[in-house]
Amino acid sequence: MSALQTLKVALASLAVMAPWPLFGVLLLHSQFDRNSEALFFFGGITLFPLMILALFGDVSEAVLLTTMMIVWLAVAFLPSFMWRKQLESPGRLVALLAVQSLFAFLQSAMGAMLIIGKSV
Repeated sequence: MSALQTLKVALASLAVMAPWPLFGVLLLHSQFDRNSEALFFFGGITLFPLMILALFGDVSEAVLLTTMMIVWLAVAFLPSFMWRKQLESPGRLVALLAVQSLFAFLQSAMGAMLIIGKSV
């Protein structure tokens, strides 16, 4: 797979992942207390393992949000660079994009539950 094809796969990954959190932000923007809550849609599920860190001391919001975004971006871009040879098959590429879209959907759904849950 050439560098151009790898870039196309990375952009396709971003294209299948980005709509879910953006849709969540548009749908529930009126429920936000702070604008930084929009990042919950990018890392709703990731937030739960990170809360284990809070058991051992104070973890700043910036650290949590940064970690959530790093995980989301890693899922979006690393597979296209790490599995370049394996993604030459169209079936595997479709499977990768489907898994990435599902991951982004689940992150967004959990983010929506976190936003809605704080209002209850």
